[in-house]
Amino acid sequence: MQLPRWEAKIWRNYNGRLVLALVAGLVFPFAFAPHNLWPISILALLVLYQSIQHTNQSWRIIGLCFAFAIGKFGVGTYWILVSLVSYAEIHLLLTIGLFTAVLLITGVLFSLLGLFTAKSRIAILNALVFASGLVVVEILLSLPWPLSFPWLHLGYALIDTPISIFAPLGGVWAVSFVGAFTAAALSHILSQRWYAAVGAILFWIPGLFLPERLTDDGDSLTVALVQGNVPIEDKWQQDSWRESLTKYKRLTNVASSAELIVWPESALPVETNLVADDIVDTVQELDGQLVFGALESTKVGGSIETFNVVVAFDQSKFSYFRKEQLVPFGEYIPLRRVFGSVLRPLGYPMSNLQSSKASQHPLQLGSISLGSAICYESAYPLLVRKRGLDADVLVVLSEDSWLGDTTGPWQHLQIARMRALELNRPVLRATNDGVTASINAKGTVVRRLPRYQEDVLVDSVILQEGHTFFAKYGVLPISLLIVLVLLSQLVFKSFDSRRNT
Repeated sequence: MQLPRWEAKIWRNYNGRLVLALVAGLVFPFAFAPHNLWPISILALLVLYQSIQHTNQSWRIIGLCFAFAIGKFGVGTYWILVSLVSYAEIHLLLTIGLFTAVLLITGVLFSLLGLFTAKSRIAILNALVFASGLVVVEILLSLPWPLSFPWLHLGYALIDTPISIFAPLGGVWAVSFVGAFTAAALSHILSQRWYAAVGAILFWIPGLFLPERLTDDGDSLTVALVQGNVPIEDKWQQDSWRESLTKYKRLTNVASSAELIVWPESALPVETNLVADDIVDTVQELDGQLVFGALESTKVGGSIETFNVVVAFDQSKFSYFRKEQLVPFGEYIPLRRVFGSVLRPLGYPMSNLQSSKASQHPLQLGSISLGSAICYESAYPLLVRKRGLDADVLVVLSEDSWLGDTTGPWQHLQIARMRALELNRPVLRATNDGVTASINAKGTVVRRLPRYQEDVLVDSVILQEGHTFFAKYGVLPISLLIVLVLLSQLVFKSFDSRRNT
């Protein structure tokens, strides 16, 4: 088909396509919370896909994906700069260097999408291959390796659309797959291959008519989530935990009748044994059980190691859940011998929390099992799936003060909503200064507190029974779908080659 002159000028000029891919990446983050302009994500990927379809050389296709990624993560995670400069007080030049490193690593990984291109006569197959590539990249970014960064997955932006019904089947990646397929398929309208767009629309129709299946007659649990709003610059001062404890005890008395009371991550940023007696006295005044964030120092292999922990107190007994996925360069320095030798002379703080390697079970409070995630861990679908499999409720303790007044905390809340939807479990998200929220098993925020004020959120959550397909099988369903798509591409490519010889 002969393209209009203006369109041909855009698509046939590689520099023009490179700029378009960058711009598409720059606007992509506005599809996420708090902006929630989700159609932008579809449009941005449509532009990227069209740019790829008009490019032949593999290295140029990879370049387009890299440009998109730089825009996407540059705008979507700018809060890293705010965190390092304003709160960690890292020198601006060093911060820019670290942020550039993050962009390069994520950009290179996202560029692997360029390896998943098909330009056959079957438009639907081309679109399916593109969607498969996007999901492969998202899965790689979501695996718990030291420099992974599971942020801004397409599915999060689409959580309030009809295709969110696929989350319980294949997690956030299933929603991403359908969203990416939709973008690619709709782009074929430009070449008048309408059947691809019709195929995409069919994925959206069921979600328009299927009702939310939320059991309303299940057991209920009265909860109180306490938001202390302790200034981050004061929180970590020596002995300031005493003032924090006094504040949390005062706030907790407002909802002392709740069956479960939750304080945020590092609500008491000291070793638990220092506050044990105070916690016992506090809980004795309550009708329910208490869960809070603190630190734990213990002897492991002949040395003292410190862990970021969720602590549950019930019937005069403390139980702990240790954080496994730490924030790189925040809670620990990955490849410490390499990066430490570079960062230490520059004055970078050498945090040294330890990651738990031992097998852990859900926290048990009476008859209720709690699946725990501490802050950054909630962004790892498979990690939360493992912890939520045998849990009645998911509890996310977070400290988003480090992100400041940026989009970061709202993106973090959106991620927690997806975890609830994937596993059909309510999520209780307790934070220091927001966004504290009670999320039902369908990913809907039932109640939340305003940011930057001390308050208590009281809610009655409905417990759900059974397990979703994603809870049972994890990444397997979406992986099999991707393998099927790629095998289909290979078969068609082989068939087409023989036909042309």
